[in-house]
Amino acid sequence: MWRNFVLKASLLVVMVMLCVGVPIVNAEGVALNWTSPTTANLYSVCMLSANNGWAVGEYGTIIHWDGTDWSNVTSPTEYDLNSVFMLSAGDGWAVGVDILHWDGTSWSTVTSPTTSWLYSVFMLSASDGWAVGEYGTIIHWDGTDWSTVSSPTTESISSVHMISANNVWAVGYFGTIIHWDGTDWSTVTSPTVANLYSVDMMSASNGWAVGSVGTIIHWDGTDWSIVSSPTEMELYSVNMATSSDGWIVGFLGTIIRWNGVSWSNVTSPTMWDLYSVDMISAIDGWAVGAYGTIIRWTGTVWVPEFPTVILVPLLISLTLVVVILAKTASKKRRSPLLPSRTQP
Repeated sequence: MWRNFVLKASLLVVMVMLCVGVPIVNAEGVALNWTSPTTANLYSVCMLSANNGWAVGEYGTIIHWDGTDWSNVTSPTEYDLNSVFMLSAGDGWAVGVDILHWDGTSWSTVTSPTTSWLYSVFMLSASDGWAVGEYGTIIHWDGTDWSTVSSPTTESISSVHMISANNVWAVGYFGTIIHWDGTDWSTVTSPTVANLYSVDMMSASNGWAVGSVGTIIHWDGTDWSIVSSPTEMELYSVNMATSSDGWIVGFLGTIIRWNGVSWSNVTSPTMWDLYSVDMISAIDGWAVGAYGTIIRWTGTVWVPEFPTVILVPLLISLTLVVVILAKTASKKRRSPLLPSRTQP
């Protein structure tokens, strides 16, 4: 009797675990089944393709996506890395207190012209890029060296985005917005005094920035203006897949989406802070955050990593099922033929 009970219970557990743990498949039929290789906070993610992406974070953490798994990559620094930007599979940059460069084989430290913390890096080409940071720090890459550039602000600058060599935007604390016109950086009128943490420009006349207390602002080519937000949570990162499809992530797993008309809340699979989001396409994208959190957009829902905790009860239950079935089969093989119960 107890064997029947255990067998049924084990089968039930197996079914439940399989329902929960079977790899989710995205719109392209790709299995979404991975685990995070770190518990360090991840501050930035940059995806080159569905099979090649990078994320960086505290203690110099660097991880790489190869299309199947995320794995740790040797880092030349133990200091936090706040931003990563990849130009190609063989050329990428990461910044924090150090500046790191990827040459396609390994990450190495590059001489920095500043001792300030750097919060964001963006590269237009192998010979043109910008990084920004605390106290209004701005530095430029010319293909050979990083050098400091005169800044119009002393406020910390959180994020930078390049549209072209002569059109670059950066945002920062207390509503700071600055613009590069190819010659100088200048302050631009801001519609907010909220801290701005991220900027993403679609074109010279279409851009977004987000920040504290749910702040969302939009650039229309002439002015920055406040846009209605569905949340008052801190918003840490914005990334637009298209002009009518964009994403913002933030505090306590907040995820909101732009549909071309308005921003609205989207169900999140995590309660941990999400610090960065990067979309490959409308049906594929990644977000990273606190304690090694990694989630992926399938085109339908955001899914978390495949939890290893599922594997333990699943393996135990499968083992019990196999053992009980084996013993039952063995007992049947050993059972002698019983004498007939018919009356003589």
